[in-house]
Amino acid sequence: MVKADFSKSNHLFLSYPKGFSNDYESLVSFYDELIEIIPNDIHLFIITNTIKIKKTLQAKFRHKQNIDIVVINYWDEIWLRDCMGMFAENQFFKFNYSPNYCSLKNEVKYYKYINKYVKQIIAETASLPVIEIPLNIDGGNFVHNTKRAFMTEKVYEDNPGINVGQIISDYTGIEAIVVPQNPHDVIGHSDGYMAFKNEDTVFISEYQNQSFLKHDIAYINKLKSIAIKNSFNVLPLFDNPVNESINCACKNKKTRSCLYSARGLYINYIRFNNYVIMPEYTLPSNSDVEYNWVNKRWLNSQGFNVIGINCDQLAKFGGSLHCISFQY
Repeated sequence: MVKADFSKSNHLFLSYPKGFSNDYESLVSFYDELIEIIPNDIHLFIITNTIKIKKTLQAKFRHKQNIDIVVINYWDEIWLRDCMGMFAENQFFKFNYSPNYCSLKNEVKYYKYINKYVKQIIAETASLPVIEIPLNIDGGNFVHNTKRAFMTEKVYEDNPGINVGQIISDYTGIEAIVVPQNPHDVIGHSDGYMAFKNEDTVFISEYQNQSFLKHDIAYINKLKSIAIKNSFNVLPLFDNPVNESINCACKNKKTRSCLYSARGLYINYIRFNNYVIMPEYTLPSNSDVEYNWVNKRWLNSQGFNVIGINCDQLAKFGGSLHCISFQY
């Protein structure tokens, strides 16, 4: 059985962006804080790209005993959720990581490298056979409860003419529930809107009623209807997206950007066991709701031990905590 985010987990993977390109190195202080708040009973694997940085990390975090550092030359990827894969009980499933939006679709050679070395990372850290699934899927577009998975229609764009659902079922036994893609979201990842609490219950974003979110609210309501139709219990998580675009290298666009900041997305959290590391943000004062506090109180009431961390800087790159983490 494939492990879900709510499955029992003891291990967490993160990249450490010292020496990375794309301005990711500006996140070093954020990663330092994140590593410090991870509970000591979680075994942390940190991926970095030089022996020198490995030694720096060993010295910096010598007080934390449960850390292993994996060195992969030229590694430059922070979005582990998308590029890694899925653990099962005695094997590891690996989709092909080949992002197909904005300028990323031109980085074919680099993503072949990433796919190759993910298999090396799994061999070094988990000693499991890697089963390659012949589909292009970002892990952020595969939100599942071990039996059924929500994916947006971006998966069809990434795998034209292929029976995606049949292949997923044949390899993993998981049924694909393919939902519409938000037309205003080029990334098309389902983990930007939903997260399973357990096998029967799914958290789905609930947005504040603001005019610029009109179409997004309609989209969220459609996701809720689909989840209920598929016999899931639906609970809210209180997101407050900010109308904040990110400059990118997209072509043939009328605007300078087609990507948006992840600031205000709380549903994109890290979970292991009864712990949730929850994003916190500095939000515009356009609401009486204090979202950091409300979401922490709400998840506490759902039985979680919530640890907060400010993700303003990370959100500027278009993702949040779930995007950069990978656990089993």
